[in-house]
Amino acid sequence: MKKILDYIPNKTPNKEPDLMSEASAPALNTFPKPLSERKLHDIETIATTLRDVLDDFKQDRTGKRAKYRINKIILFGSHATGTWVNDPINGYVSDYDILVIVNQIAFVEEYEIWQTAEDKIARKVSAPLGLIVHTQRDINVMLEEGHYFFKDIREQGIELYSFDGKSLPLANEIPPKEQITIANKHFSQWFESAHEFVIDFRHCLSRKNYPKAAFELHQATERFFACTLLVCTNYLPKTHNLEHMRSLCAQQNPDFATLFPAIDKTHRRCFQRLKRAYVDARYSEHYVITLDELSYLANEVDKLQQITENTCKQKIESYQTQAEMQNGF
Repeated sequence: MKKILDYIPNKTPNKEPDLMSEASAPALNTFPKPLSERKLHDIETIATTLRDVLDDFKQDRTGKRAKYRINKIILFGSHATGTWVNDPINGYVSDYDILVIVNQIAFVEEYEIWQTAEDKIARKVSAPLGLIVHTQRDINVMLEEGHYFFKDIREQGIELYSFDGKSLPLANEIPPKEQITIANKHFSQWFESAHEFVIDFRHCLSRKNYPKAAFELHQATERFFACTLLVCTNYLPKTHNLEHMRSLCAQQNPDFATLFPAIDKTHRRCFQRLKRAYVDARYSEHYVITLDELSYLANEVDKLQQITENTCKQKIESYQTQAEMQNGF
């Protein structure tokens, strides 16, 4: 894993020294695609804010909460691999994908910390934040089991901070035949589930129950994204944030970035109402969505379904090719 400490200043909290050697850090040109000063500042802000929020939270705390610790902060995804997109005209800007590795499961579930950090970061940086949090134990187990999502992070990610300078363990390999089995299982389960929600959406639409239709469409969208992520990476983040899921899927196929374009106020409003549907369409009497908005969104979900099917089938075919090569065919 590459390190960034020679040009991303690392704020070191009291009694938690950063032991990594600057001599081992790469030069600026180790980025596959050069980053602007603004993006470098954004990345520094993200890493610093995460640690500052934890420091603030721990003040005057006792017991387990006083021992919360961030072990690593890792930039992964498009900004680490040089495939990031900045297309504000069409409403798509690649997320800053960040993996935070912590020392306790209770810390993972301390939502006050992560929400505070996300809110502060959103006010300071120029692109959305895609944050995932796992314990060190979880990461070690998933690397041992060969989860290719975390294997890619280990190989391609850029380490922004490390508590003790230790490297992540090497990832084991999942045999291609097993990858085929896993991917087919995910595709069968999640693609069919998404399609069922599309059917339910149409039923609600015919009954003119537009809020319920919006919720069903949200669930279809979420499941198509989930299907792609599980088939391609064998990992699904714990989120209902469609924008974040779209960004992760776009790393597998750039066509996902063309979906739900925010090219004008109407398109932006439609996508915002779809995102809100997960909660508001069920629980808020003030939630409103029109037939025209649902028709537009349904057309985008039709595109999503096709892109998902093509992406997943191509990925499974690549696993099959690897298996055949391994067997000498």
